[in-house]
Amino acid sequence: MTFLMVNLEDSADCRKALHHLRRRVRRLESRGCEPGGDPDGPRPKFDCDDTSLGRPEGPPRRGRKKHRGRHGPDDMIDAKSTLKQKLERVRRRGVWRFLSGIARLNEQPRSLAEFDDALDLSKNKMRSTKAIFAKLENRLDMRFLVPDPNGEEDDAGNPRYVMPKRVRKQIRNLIDD
Repeated sequence: MTFLMVNLEDSADCRKALHHLRRRVRRLESRGCEPGGDPDGPRPKFDCDDTSLGRPEGPPRRGRKKHRGRHGPDDMIDAKSTLKQKLERVRRRGVWRFLSGIARLNEQPRSLAEFDDALDLSKNKMRSTKAIFAKLENRLDMRFLVPDPNGEEDDAGNPRYVMPKRVRKQIRNLIDD
């Protein structure tokens, strides 16, 4: 059973919930199901439960094809790939400009706020970029920024980070290519 959490004291949240429920009812009706209808009545040829992924029998659907990724199925990179392959894949993403900017800087440990200043970014931009890095790091089983081994902190008490030397070297090689 699916649950819809709604804050009844928030009118915007209530409107969104009603919009969602109306779409859900229209979707069920388009499949031939009657929400709130007689459970013992005639059933359609397919199951309309929330867990159903089935569709009616008949010719195949036309329209959107199955998404195969931006660069095709042969371009799948995982944790077992080499560092160069991983970084080639990351190079095609928007975060590459941040990685290449960090790699161009000297190897001095910096906090995220100090990276913002060094790269001329808006305040807290590096914090949100670090969150995007985390998704890629987990997927690729590597780290773009690691905590400073000396454990230094900036004036505000934020931890400082450094880019691992082999990652920095590989990014610089890719920049020069």
